[in-house]
Amino acid sequence: MRFDRDALHSVQPRDLAVRFAFGFGVSVVAGIVTLAFGSRTGGLFLAFPAILPASLTLIEEKEGRRQAEGNAVGAILGAVALVVFALIAFALFTHIPGVAVEAVALAAWLGVSILLYLFIRRLFR
Repeated sequence: MRFDRDALHSVQPRDLAVRFAFGFGVSVVAGIVTLAFGSRTGGLFLAFPAILPASLTLIEEKEGRRQAEGNAVGAILGAVALVVFALIAFALFTHIPGVAVEAVALAAWLGVSILLYLFIRRLFR
């Protein structure tokens, strides 16, 4: 990790604005989630948006922009499927045993992930 003063000159103001707007939006949504569901949930909400851009930046530096873009798409598809997992788990945990809930939620996550992947793949062919 290092600080490169010269690199600051190559960053476009629009790119900075987008990053700050994204950070602002995530912070506002995390605050709303915290008020609605508590600080633990709000804190967890902050983790994914904070880690993903850093990870994608590292991937882009090491493996190229195309690989980073592919990983970003994969992260979005996985996140959508993870929301399905969470909703199913939330709905079923008080009704059936935990192991069964996890199996059903996992199957739903896997199914949604695969379907979204196939849909996106077909869309861009």
